[in-house]
Amino acid sequence: MHEFPSRRQLLLAVLVATTLSAAVEGVWSYSGAVSPPARVLLTAAVGLLISGTLALLLLRTRERAHRARDAALRSADDASALRAAVMDVTPVGFAFFDRELRYVHINTALAAMHGLPAERHLGRHVTEVMPDLGKRIAPRLQLALSTGASIQDTLLQVETPAAPGESRFWFGSYLRVCGANGEVLGVIAAMSELTERMRAEKSLQEHEGRLDVLTRSLPDYLWGGKLRGGRLRDFYCTPVIERTTGYAASAFVQPAPDGGPPPLWAEMIHPEDRARYRASIEGLAPGAEAELEHRIICADGRVRWVRSRAAASALDAQAELHVGCVVTDITDRRLADDLRQRLHDSFRRSAQEWRRTFDAVASPLMVLGSDGTVQRLNAAAIALFGGMDPSGQPLFTAASAPPWSHALPLVEELRRTRASATRELGDPVSRRTWEVSATWVEEAGGEDSRVILVATEVTRLLELQASLRRSETMAAMGAIVAGVAHEVRNPLFSISAVVDAVEATFGARAELKPYVDVLRGEVKRLNHLTQELFEYGRPTRGEWVEGPVLPVVVDALSACALASERAGVNVNRELAAELPRVRMDARRLFHVFRNVVENAVQHSPAGSAVRVATEEVEEAGRAWVRCTVRDGGPGFRAEDLSHVFEPFFSKRRGGTGLGLSIVQRILEEHQGIIRLRNHPEGGAEVTLLLPAVSSRVSTQRVDSLTS
Repeated sequence: MHEFPSRRQLLLAVLVATTLSAAVEGVWSYSGAVSPPARVLLTAAVGLLISGTLALLLLRTRERAHRARDAALRSADDASALRAAVMDVTPVGFAFFDRELRYVHINTALAAMHGLPAERHLGRHVTEVMPDLGKRIAPRLQLALSTGASIQDTLLQVETPAAPGESRFWFGSYLRVCGANGEVLGVIAAMSELTERMRAEKSLQEHEGRLDVLTRSLPDYLWGGKLRGGRLRDFYCTPVIERTTGYAASAFVQPAPDGGPPPLWAEMIHPEDRARYRASIEGLAPGAEAELEHRIICADGRVRWVRSRAAASALDAQAELHVGCVVTDITDRRLADDLRQRLHDSFRRSAQEWRRTFDAVASPLMVLGSDGTVQRLNAAAIALFGGMDPSGQPLFTAASAPPWSHALPLVEELRRTRASATRELGDPVSRRTWEVSATWVEEAGGEDSRVILVATEVTRLLELQASLRRSETMAAMGAIVAGVAHEVRNPLFSISAVVDAVEATFGARAELKPYVDVLRGEVKRLNHLTQELFEYGRPTRGEWVEGPVLPVVVDALSACALASERAGVNVNRELAAELPRVRMDARRLFHVFRNVVENAVQHSPAGSAVRVATEEVEEAGRAWVRCTVRDGGPGFRAEDLSHVFEPFFSKRRGGTGLGLSIVQRILEEHQGIIRLRNHPEGGAEVTLLLPAVSSRVSTQRVDSLTS
């Protein structure tokens, strides 16, 4: 910038001042009003005044020019700093070369790309800094400098000190720079790093190649598209679709007239599955997935089963869903599933038939493995386990109740002998008896042997056999005692008549009375014995009716009232008002109740009580009328319990031993049960059970022995 004021401006100011002074002098000379000395002084003063004024104006103008110059310089510095900052912050490399292609400026990005400090570039020719790169771009820079056109290198492969031995890829652009007056200042170069992009593109190409290989090697085909407004658009699919459907992949390229998928995409879906398929695909929500199995019609007319698994992305900026679907041919699997299902149904039916047949066996049946583990058992066997199925457990841990707990030695014996065996096993607690048969079953190869256990309860059979033997014995004895009683009855009548005659002839003489009383007592006892013998030997006949048993019990208690009063024993009644009807011979049943109550009174000490209770109960799946008689005596002796029903067994002085035998016989005629036990609180307790008429006959056994 030039100095202000310049010499020309100063000379001009002096000239103006001199001219003005001469003009003032001429005016004053012409007027003659002022003397010459005064004119000289005045003229000098005017000249000085004009010169000073001009000098002051010039100085102020110079100061303003200086301030403007300083502001321009500051603005230029700011612009230069801003330009430098912009060039340093940008990731694009910039360099400015003068007309001799020497570095004038280089930004941080390009220096980093070169791997050299910026100072090593400035003032040096482009071929001096990086010879290989300089030789390649120098002609391009010279071309841009000479033509003024923008020159580009789309792909420069270089090696730099920043990454020695590694190829880098750059994009270069060169442009000539001119000053304000059109003077050529140099050329600017812009370099962009393309290495990562090239690597990404190469990796993408490799992945695309791998993906293409994978999609072609997979048996599944893929298709995709975009969902807009519930309609599929921009459909595409992999070429593998031809392998599954038989249709050429080119048939799925041309979209439908409305922009949707090719018509074949929907037409090859089986008509029965088409609506369901389209609703499932086109109804996908953002981020949702859908899977369905359906049929497709192939190009050759065959129908194949496929599984379509579709997934939708989130909504993109255009409110569109990107949908992808994998279609897998599952025809072979469906055929295998159908075959498997048919086999399964067949096996299930066979298993059900086998199970029904297995459970239909009335006897408990169990199959054990060779190691004693329970493998399977029928319903009857499960019932013996209390309804619990012990399959998979060892028999020695599962069997806690007979007959299985008693069968363990038998199983151990079979594991040693590998033969067959049968044992009769009894349970003294429940007084039940089973016949257990065990068989060792050897499978082919001997690798999967079995032990089959069959338990048959023979308790009822043994009871029937015992009852039959007892009936036969009692029938034979009955015939004998009846005959004996008949033969004894006539002499007793004669003796009684003689005693009456003696008493009538001699009167009530004191010396004869003891003898007469003894005779009458013995005759009475023999009459009672004869009556019991007749009752024991009486054939099973009678008048059978269905009616309430309560009146019979009340009559029997009334018949025992005199004996209880004489013995000083109270009879407490706890009789239910409502009892079910029973089928009975009332006369013989009366004998049962009277006999039991009389025995209780006879075995109770004076001042004690006999409790008689009746109630309705349910046992073994049927209704019963139960009558319980409990005395206040010492109870049964343990060694006598097994003999009390034997004829003529009695421990009471004057007893015949036929009372309980007769009671048992009559109850058996009524299909009833008698039980004897000692009550925990003392005294003997006799329980009589009569089946109610309304109940069906039970096939289950009820314990009729003493408890």
